[in-house]
Amino acid sequence: MASRARALGSICKRCIRKMDHHCPWVNNCVGEKNQRFFVLFTMYIALSSVHALILCGLQFISCVRGQWTECSGFSPPVTVALVTFLCLEGLLFFTFTAVMFGTQIHSICNDETEIERLKSEKPTWERRLRWEGMKSVFGGPPSLLWMNPFVGFRFRRLQFRPRRGGPEFSV
Repeated sequence: MASRARALGSICKRCIRKMDHHCPWVNNCVGEKNQRFFVLFTMYIALSSVHALILCGLQFISCVRGQWTECSGFSPPVTVALVTFLCLEGLLFFTFTAVMFGTQIHSICNDETEIERLKSEKPTWERRLRWEGMKSVFGGPPSLLWMNPFVGFRFRRLQFRPRRGGPEFSV
């Protein structure tokens, strides 16, 4: 099985194994070593957008039921405009991040990067099965731990080194 070559990120100016794309949100190229974190990032932003939409809906219902009294410190037209703007913003963020999340999951399941898909490149390697791709990105068998971005990290012990002071620090 031939392995994939590294791609030179035109913006990052370094080689990235299985480079998918450069993401301006995280100011980094998304590739083999950080794709999991990017997928989780898009998923959590989409979920946060849904949460904001639900809260907007509940606020709007509360305002309508209360005849707009004590609903907000603003006048009813301003409150409607603000809630409408927040709903549109939440819907926009949800749509964009849900599409990004979906394309990333599709790419992982098909064992191809977005660059390979857009260029319609034929693979020179043996593609993995769908679950094998998911396991390789998220690690281990399917579980709820896949949703946790901190699983698998090994934190180095914090070591405090005494500072060496020069003559300006001596007493």
